[in-house]
Amino acid sequence: MNLYICSSLIGHKTDLYFMARRFIIADPSEDVQLMLSQYISIGWHDAEIEEETIKDLLAAERVETDVIIVGETSSNDPNLHALLKRSDAGEIPPVIIINNEGNEFNESSSMNAPVLSMEDITPVNLNGIIAEALKQQADGVIKQRKKSKKDSEKSHEDNEIPTEKLEGLKGYRIIRELGRGGMSRVLLAEDLDDGKEVAIKVLDTKTIEDERMIERFIREYAILSSVDNPHVVKIYDQTFTDQYAFIIMQRFPGGDLTRRIRKGIRPDQAIRYLVQIARGLEAVHEEGIVHRDLKPGNILFYDNTRLALVDFGLSQTEDDSTDLTRHGEVYGTPSYVSPEQARGRRVDQRSDIYSAGIIFYQMLTREKPYRADNPMAMFYKHVHAELPMLPGEFSEYQSLLDKMLAKSPDDRFQSASELAQALQEYMQ
Repeated sequence: MNLYICSSLIGHKTDLYFMARRFIIADPSEDVQLMLSQYISIGWHDAEIEEETIKDLLAAERVETDVIIVGETSSNDPNLHALLKRSDAGEIPPVIIINNEGNEFNESSSMNAPVLSMEDITPVNLNGIIAEALKQQADGVIKQRKKSKKDSEKSHEDNEIPTEKLEGLKGYRIIRELGRGGMSRVLLAEDLDDGKEVAIKVLDTKTIEDERMIERFIREYAILSSVDNPHVVKIYDQTFTDQYAFIIMQRFPGGDLTRRIRKGIRPDQAIRYLVQIARGLEAVHEEGIVHRDLKPGNILFYDNTRLALVDFGLSQTEDDSTDLTRHGEVYGTPSYVSPEQARGRRVDQRSDIYSAGIIFYQMLTREKPYRADNPMAMFYKHVHAELPMLPGEFSEYQSLLDKMLAKSPDDRFQSASELAQALQEYMQ
């Protein structure tokens, strides 16, 4: 069984992959240090990984490494800003930020560095961002960061995104970046026709060597254009330029479920959220679509109570004979994959129900049901570990959770409709 790491994305066909790479992980906790080291080793053969403090890096005249990864930091940390200033000036290698503040970090900071949240980090996302940073370094982009920063400050005054111009995207005014992953980023924009705010998902097609990544991006629009449901993101348009692919979609000002889990969710509200998740799954499953990457970060809110499912980039159609997944590859976020996903097998709608069960446990307890030091250990737990037991205060939901998290798909709810119906008895 293989963990899909987008080998061509991280330079499998170039010297980037075969060169021994050096990494510094700055200010991590012990658990984060271990996780990042394992994820990096999966994507980069013969990686040399060291641990330093941000203060030591700032004091050093030269920093001998290829990439600096800052673990679990705050957007208000003055040392982080000083480190980024040196990186922007080309004095030290590129910096990648791992944060635990959720979307608030991206929305509250104007940092000119890739940011990956603890909730969404996977080997694919991390190594994709590393590959992009190394490619920019090899192309000499780092030497131009000082000038780019001045240009971005001027464009920011006009409420434009402080990055490169997205030529060819007509009819929209880019306001700012909302977030990014290993392969794409999401921008907040204004539709110049009606003044409505939208989200624009952007893929730089020239930086991706694995054509399946581009095909998936294109398919996401085709898949979602057939779905019309308030609990599934609405897609407005898709367009292309020589360099970029764009999906214009609904904007969700209420943030994601991750933020709400962190603050705490009442059991009755968790049930109401789960009903909406089930209704969204019901709509996509009726179209033969399996999400395959259901997690709190892919559940966004219109307001305080209404939510929708987003990010169908890894989805598949159940009858798709041209599925872009190779046999044995594992797609999805390790903490939320179903046992059949973990085994690299083809999945159906019942896999999404398992993922929803993991989310339900997390909504009730603020914790994930399984913990592991690396993706392979997490996959093993999904397949072999005992079903998680809820704390006594949530015992009334145990039978519901058990049926969502059954190891065999045949023992789970057989459809999202069946799940939604079962939830009615828990509604207050």
